[in-house]
Amino acid sequence: MSAARPAWRRQLRALLLKDLRLELRTRDTVVAMLLFAIVAMTIFQFAVGSRGEDLTPAAGGILWAVLALTAVLGVGRSWVPEREQRVLDGILGAPVPRDVLMAAKAGAIYAYLLAVEIVAVPVMALFFIREPDPVDLLLIGVVCLIANVGIAVLGSLLAVLALFARARELLLPVLFLPSLLPVVIAAAGATHAVAAGTNDLAEYRGYCLFLGVYAVIFGLVAYATYEHVFDD
Repeated sequence: MSAARPAWRRQLRALLLKDLRLELRTRDTVVAMLLFAIVAMTIFQFAVGSRGEDLTPAAGGILWAVLALTAVLGVGRSWVPEREQRVLDGILGAPVPRDVLMAAKAGAIYAYLLAVEIVAVPVMALFFIREPDPVDLLLIGVVCLIANVGIAVLGSLLAVLALFARARELLLPVLFLPSLLPVVIAAAGATHAVAAGTNDLAEYRGYCLFLGVYAVIFGLVAYATYEHVFDD
């Protein structure tokens, strides 16, 4: 019984390190996500208004719309190395529980998002927030940490659904983006609550609680369905 628990931990650690080391070696996914996020915010900056106008009320919405679109890139590439290197059948045939596969992919997606947000949040503050406060940026960072859990779990589940589909590049955004709408609304609301100068911490906590509940619900849904999705 004592040997069973370390087994899944070793499998989870090995799978997660495989994805992270492969990404550190190639830098394909994170660099593409980062470039996309910066370009998208630059387009929003010129499209919504000039630097002389106060765009603070729109900052949260712009940030999380950009991060949701950026997440599509990371989720869409989450199984690409296994397909391109023809090791997918070997991984699926290995005696690894499906929920461990899901947790490893969700962990990798979470790490990709976090790497992008370390750059994207300061860029957002530079472009859209008038006189940004470091404390407000830290609170926005907490929103990122909570929201990323829901995005990573949902993305890991839907990436498997699209993995075996013929038009997976089209299917994934169609499934993923509408499902992310509650996360975008709540995360944008929490960001607005602390970035717009109001510092409404009660509203901020409410949105953060919603993001946590959303992550737990989709975590349970993924845990209950992931094995069937893979095997079907």
